[in-house]
Amino acid sequence: MHTKQMIKALMITISIALNVSVGISIKADSIAGERCDEQEHVTGMDENGNVSDLSVENGSFENHPSLFSTDNVQIVNFNISGSKVTEYVNSEDSKLVGYLNGAYAADGAYLGTTGNGKVKFMIAGEIGVVDSEDVQVVNYKDAKSVSYYTVSGGRLIHKITTNMTKASYASSLDNGQAPTYLKDGAKYYSYDGHYFYSENQYAQMLEDYKNNNRDHSVNNNSPFYNYYQFLPLRSTTRYSEDELNNIIRNRPINVNSKMQNIASSLIENQNKYGVNALLVAGIAGNESAWGTSNISQTKNNLFGLNAVDSSPGASANTFSSVDQCIKEFTETWMSKQYMNPSNWKHAGSFLGNKESGFNVRYASDPYWGEKAAAGAYVLDKNGGNRDMYSFRVGIKNAFTQVNVRRGSSTSTKAVYQTPKQRNTTFIVRRKNPINNFYEIQSDGVLNADRTNLDESGEYNKSNMLVNISSNYIKVISDSNMNFRDVNSGDWYYDEVDYVSKIGIMTGMKTDIFGPMDSIARAQFAVMLWRIGGEEPIPYNGKFPDVGNNIWYTDAIAWASKYNIITGYQDTGKFMPASPITRQELAVMLYRYANYRKMDTNKKADLSKFKDSTMVIDYAKDAMRWAVGSGIITGKYQGTQLDPLGVTSRAECAIMIDRFLKLI
Repeated sequence: MHTKQMIKALMITISIALNVSVGISIKADSIAGERCDEQEHVTGMDENGNVSDLSVENGSFENHPSLFSTDNVQIVNFNISGSKVTEYVNSEDSKLVGYLNGAYAADGAYLGTTGNGKVKFMIAGEIGVVDSEDVQVVNYKDAKSVSYYTVSGGRLIHKITTNMTKASYASSLDNGQAPTYLKDGAKYYSYDGHYFYSENQYAQMLEDYKNNNRDHSVNNNSPFYNYYQFLPLRSTTRYSEDELNNIIRNRPINVNSKMQNIASSLIENQNKYGVNALLVAGIAGNESAWGTSNISQTKNNLFGLNAVDSSPGASANTFSSVDQCIKEFTETWMSKQYMNPSNWKHAGSFLGNKESGFNVRYASDPYWGEKAAAGAYVLDKNGGNRDMYSFRVGIKNAFTQVNVRRGSSTSTKAVYQTPKQRNTTFIVRRKNPINNFYEIQSDGVLNADRTNLDESGEYNKSNMLVNISSNYIKVISDSNMNFRDVNSGDWYYDEVDYVSKIGIMTGMKTDIFGPMDSIARAQFAVMLWRIGGEEPIPYNGKFPDVGNNIWYTDAIAWASKYNIITGYQDTGKFMPASPITRQELAVMLYRYANYRKMDTNKKADLSKFKDSTMVIDYAKDAMRWAVGSGIITGKYQGTQLDPLGVTSRAECAIMIDRFLKLI
């Protein structure tokens, strides 16, 4: 990335002109340190993800028409000063200040001139107003190139011009699989990336924008959302370390690239700070030209961190290693800042564009988010598109802040508010709303009881859940199943999908869940440990059959410390490989619930079950609670508890899902 020095005087001038009090939405003193993506060199990207330097040109038209030209089909030209950054304000809320660099994208839709002479425009989803001296308004018919979309080989490609006086395009960005309503080889216009207009409909597109509708678009009832551009980075990749290294290497990248063998660091930091490894690789690919830029080569800086406009090469941070750079980027820049709703940089936790997402305040390139997403598409194609649609995504389209709550009720605490902007996305964890609330993945790190945001960057995915009114959310892409042995219609499908997506249960293999396989006691201890936040506890060697540095040692040390597990009294062993019975699972859940200080008073009478006498004495309270709380409902039409029966992985997924609804 590359920082922008936004001087205080500029922001004070804007504030006075708008009669806006600084500190309400974006603070002037904070903006002074905002990053603006002014690279060492302005770069473009082709449809294969190749990044190249661009010559910075002044794309001004000589003798351009006045704002009062009789031609009603006009374009805003942002490239009139080379690589100078242009500041603007949002057309709906003057407190929302933005900026862009016309050297990356020249054209925007012209939507008219305000009463005070400012030019109204749309570019990269943002509708704003800008001082007339900072742009040109030119006739559409005079432009030799205008940015457009086309379909090639089933892929949606965005062709972006940086100089409308020339018939050429600086970037050709892969936006993923093209929707079926767009025809191969046809040309379409769009300045929001969601609704498309045929080549002969440019004028109608402008009228729709002015009238705040999309009536003349070819998809007016079916907006398109670029999956990786709008997938929140609180998601995770399905690729293993070796697989991710291979798909980066096969892009291909230079043998001297600083992106060689970075997957271990990407995934380690993804799991610790909650920032998607594949999307971080896409950002790095765009920012560092796949690890070959001067800053990446000389400073181990894959993201151009602190590369200010005036001296990007000299001012950029130097890191002792690429691993250190990735850690700082994911922990500090992403988790603590851009993904933290209490931080002024937060505009959503997805790549986005100039309307919403990181791109609002992270980059002056209006298509920076789209380029990073294109990098992710290139990598995912190399891996067989395994990450595509792996998460359910919902979108807020109202221009308003919405309360995000701890529970699924307006009576529960509002933990934070969403950004005001439209087209703000969230990971929807459960398919169906509960009490008209969707359970979503929190943008920010939460404290232990999920009542407030926490300033830490560490993000435990399974615990970071919050709720938002379903009145404001529309699901725009559903998730596909991680596992080929779990099929739609299976009685455990939704629960397996849920617990696997939040990281509580993983597969037996990458694509195999093993629903009818049994759960070992050690495996279930690990699941509870994940639910509990994976607190690191030194192991004291309590159990003779549990050694140090085994994949389950930390979980058993934690569960033992809090008396969630006790082992077998007769042997003192834990028996980590033994299949867990249904009553043993109930006991561990019950102890964990008491450890969490949950209400465990709701108990059921077990006598209605034919085999209730088979419940061992030490497990009776736990089984009464599990039945009374709805975690266990009985087998064989609800007639038997089967307390000594081995718990299958499918049954375990269902019980965990029911338990999590109680937290």
